[in-house]
Amino acid sequence: MAQKQKKNKKWLFWVIIMLLFVVAAVVCYFVWDGYFKKKEEVKPVEEQSLVENKKESEAEKAPEVVEKEKEKVVQYEGEDPNEREDLTGVVTYAGVNGNNLIIRVNIDQYLNSGSCELNLVQDSVAYSDTANIVSSAATATCEGFNVPINGLEKGNYEIVIKVSSGDKAGTINGEVDI
Repeated sequence: MAQKQKKNKKWLFWVIIMLLFVVAAVVCYFVWDGYFKKKEEVKPVEEQSLVENKKESEAEKAPEVVEKEKEKVVQYEGEDPNEREDLTGVVTYAGVNGNNLIIRVNIDQYLNSGSCELNLVQDSVAYSDTANIVSSAATATCEGFNVPINGLEKGNYEIVIKVSSGDKAGTINGEVDI
């Protein structure tokens, strides 16, 4: 009896794998190229010729073409607060939490050091405290004030915070009800 000879088909498997790899690479190239290529409007042939003729006639009329420079985009309008002579800011939070009056302040300028002097005024100065200035990314803030409310009368208080750093100073005002 004669044995059948078995044909080795490994080469066929590898050829098919390589063809699939090449097809995938070509598809990826066209997708990549189409995605990042500048999109240009495709105009009908008649419209393209009209536009070209119009451009040629305009070029004959105006031989000198002056390109306009793009205007710079101003991201932020207004003055730079760091160049001001006085310090400015705002009371970002003033409210009662438990047995404490919490007061937080943001200063518009960037400062490395200094002090914040808090005065709570009802008819006269009812409470005073001092905190250090802490710098943050582009501005500064007072460390914060936690005022015990057990020594304060109920009612409306004016918040007056005197901020000083180096040769600059300013006042930040606000109000709070206890």
